[in-house]
Amino acid sequence: MIRDLPADPEHRSLALSALEACLAFQVKSAARYGDDPNWGLPEAFSNDDWFLLQIRLKRRLPTLADVTRTNVRDWLQEGDVAEILEATWTEPSDELIEAVGQMWTTFIVNGLMVDLLRWLGWVARDHLDVAERARALDFLKAATRRLPWRHTIETIPVILSLGGPDERGYFDQLANDPGLHEKTRAEAASKRWLIDSESARA
Repeated sequence: MIRDLPADPEHRSLALSALEACLAFQVKSAARYGDDPNWGLPEAFSNDDWFLLQIRLKRRLPTLADVTRTNVRDWLQEGDVAEILEATWTEPSDELIEAVGQMWTTFIVNGLMVDLLRWLGWVARDHLDVAERARALDFLKAATRRLPWRHTIETIPVILSLGGPDERGYFDQLANDPGLHEKTRAEAASKRWLIDSESARA
C-alpha cells in the first residue's frame, strides 16, 4: 500500500512524478470528456451491477498496463461479464471496447491519485525538501483550477498541508472565481476560513 511506504528520497521522487502524471491525465480527461462522463456505457456500469463488474475488472485488469484493447475485448466476452451486461452481440463493438478502456483507465488513475495525495500530504509532508515542496505546490495549484470538483476536494487540503497559511491568497482566488464549480469554491473558502481562524487565535 502506498500509505505504508517510507518517505525516503527515492519514494518522494517517484511519488511526485507519479502524482504529476496522474493530475495531467485527469486534466486532459476532463477537457476531453467533461467533469462527469458516463462514457456511453451500458446501464450495468451505473446501477447495482457495477459492483460485480468492478470485481471482475480488478481481477482481470488490475494495472494500467493490463488495459489494452485485446484484454478489454476478452474481458467483455467472458461468460459472467457478458451475462451481467445482457450482451446481445457476438463480439463487442470498437466503441464499447474504447469506452470501457477509458472508464477503467480513469478509475485506476483516480485511485492512484488519491493514494498519492494522501501519502504526500500526511506521510511525506515533513520530509520534503524545499525544492520538492515547491514543485508539488506548483503542479497541484496549476492542476486544481482545471480539475473536476471531485478531485479538487482532494487536492486543496494537500495544498494547505504543504503550503500552510502562505496559500491563503490562492484559496481566496479559488473561492472568488465564478468559473469554478461551487464545491471547489466552497472547499477553498473553508481552507481560507481555517487559516483566518488560526491566525485570529495566534
